[in-house]
Amino acid sequence: MATMKSSGDLIASIGADMADNNAGLISAEDVRHNMEDTVFSINRIVASGDTDVQFPFFNDVRAKKDTVAGAKGRFIAESGVLFPNAPVNPTVLQVEPYPGVGNIDHNQLKNLDVGHVHTQYYHVDGVDQANNVLNGNVPVGNNWINASGYDNVGLKFEPRSSDGKTQNILTSGTLKFGDNSTIVNAKGTAKAWAYFNASGIGGHLPVVHASHNIHSVSKKAKGQLKITFASGTFDNNHFVAMGTSNGTDASGTFNDMETNTVACIARSGNDETMLRSVTYVIRDEGGSYTDSAMCQFVAYGFEPAETSGTQPAILDEFGSPTF
Repeated sequence: MATMKSSGDLIASIGADMADNNAGLISAEDVRHNMEDTVFSINRIVASGDTDVQFPFFNDVRAKKDTVAGAKGRFIAESGVLFPNAPVNPTVLQVEPYPGVGNIDHNQLKNLDVGHVHTQYYHVDGVDQANNVLNGNVPVGNNWINASGYDNVGLKFEPRSSDGKTQNILTSGTLKFGDNSTIVNAKGTAKAWAYFNASGIGGHLPVVHASHNIHSVSKKAKGQLKITFASGTFDNNHFVAMGTSNGTDASGTFNDMETNTVACIARSGNDETMLRSVTYVIRDEGGSYTDSAMCQFVAYGFEPAETSGTQPAILDEFGSPTF
């Protein structure tokens, strides 16, 4: 009966039984039992670990493709698989099969409840609010941010420059604040304003203390000034302009005030060949032009491409005795 041996034992047996046949000492039985032992020992030699160092495999090991249920040709690792050249944990024995990328259960991953493993995400359950912040930018492209998931509602970011560093913030609804006050649109916001001294330096050049969207304030004559807006401030010259003045070149005390009238009259310019502007005129109680140390000016109107919304109704009730 054949005996299962190691490769070393087989070589020793062959050397002992078939060392030299000059004396006629090799029998048929010597040849037969060594051949039987060799065939019987193939599985043990291959699976014994001798292939690890002394007899390594030189080619890929391929199992027969399993195309029919129950067919052979599979590798069955009952004790696990070891990857000694793995960059991480090369001594750990893998005993669970890889289920494939479409079958990995995210909730079974390790350390999901330790710290913020995904710093780019918010916690869905709202825990740890003090530290639940994003650590980087959140580019959303040409998409809306909202509470419903519907298109074209909420907030949206619109680039104003080719490099994207200047952007508009669009909203489809009403801005509401903590005190329940709301802003439906920006039509109630002054597009330009200024606080200046019309008496100016040496009674001539005006001095602008603070301003917004004002290109220049020029002195034409006593009590007569021209306020020019920055390019693109208004869509047309139908803006609303208002001004006040203290009517005197003094501004040191609370009662430095003379009765006067301020009018914003002539509008000109088109932002193409000339910037838009309006005249600012101050007259005293007697109708004479006068300078003033404290002048306020504010203007409202449509910006370029801004829509006006619903136009007011125009009704002819001339002569009606009631209101």
